[in-house]
Amino acid sequence: MNGPDISVIVPCFNAERYLGTCLESLAAQKLPEIEMIFIDDGSTDETGAILDRFREAEPRARVYHLENEGVSAARNRGIRMAKGQYIAFLDADDAFEGNALSVLHQAAIRSNADIISANHTLFDMECGNRVPIEIEPVVQQPLEIVREIIHMHRIYNNLWNKLYAARLFETGLCLDEQVRIGEDALLNLQLYLHARRVAHVNEKTYVYRIHSGSAMSSIENYHEAHLPMLRSMNEILKKESVKELYFRDFLQSAIWLDEKEHGIKDTMNRFNEEIRPMVLDGLREERIPERDRRIYRLVCRGRFPGFYTLMRVKEKVTGRKWGIRR
Repeated sequence: MNGPDISVIVPCFNAERYLGTCLESLAAQKLPEIEMIFIDDGSTDETGAILDRFREAEPRARVYHLENEGVSAARNRGIRMAKGQYIAFLDADDAFEGNALSVLHQAAIRSNADIISANHTLFDMECGNRVPIEIEPVVQQPLEIVREIIHMHRIYNNLWNKLYAARLFETGLCLDEQVRIGEDALLNLQLYLHARRVAHVNEKTYVYRIHSGSAMSSIENYHEAHLPMLRSMNEILKKESVKELYFRDFLQSAIWLDEKEHGIKDTMNRFNEEIRPMVLDGLREERIPERDRRIYRLVCRGRFPGFYTLMRVKEKVTGRKWGIRR
């Protein structure tokens, strides 16, 4: 017997306040054939009981109660259990639109794509505002999407607004359980590097619900919090032998994460000692694209801070953003 069309993986931790809407949105998905994999990640509230009651009424649901290991470990457990031809992710405090999985699955069949992304809606639960989030422009090539992920793209970075061919996970690709912020982006980076074809649908298939405990709440020590992600990204790019191709993009993101917290002057004062070593780690000049070699040599010679500061001044004067981004 063939498996379901889609496995939906839902990690749950102390989500009793939000879980009802999530479960209702899943129950409303009538097509295609799906299995729902709920990982109760050591919840101490009524989450586990709510899931058990839902399972009794919903034959497509599977519930696993585990010790708390974190959202990435929970998602990885779900990936290993999935039997579907495609995999989708849903957070317990969010919801699918009524026909979300049907829209994504039809697009996958129509395009024969390994990854199908979609637009989504931000819903502020406190004030009731709904804000549509749409890709402009849509990127069609996987390797170009990788570039956008390195630049922290607000749609391509997320796991939860996409459908993935299960074959992408057959080589063991999974979330880095040591990274707490940006783990979605790291997995997507690898998945898009291995995707043969991608597609995007303009429909909004997902509702990301913002509340005081959501991931969109303010992050203290922004740069320090994102460093594990940046270090892991560096290792992935080296392992996949593409760091030279994305040298300029990785450089910009390494700077941006620091500059966002500390400002241009402080970041550039510390650049040669603290940022440059990771940026240059593992690079071979002969593999750097010709158009990027001037910047590469400025970084190597320790002259990049002056160049970058000048570019940012020009940016303010001309209105052109991202001084060293293509």
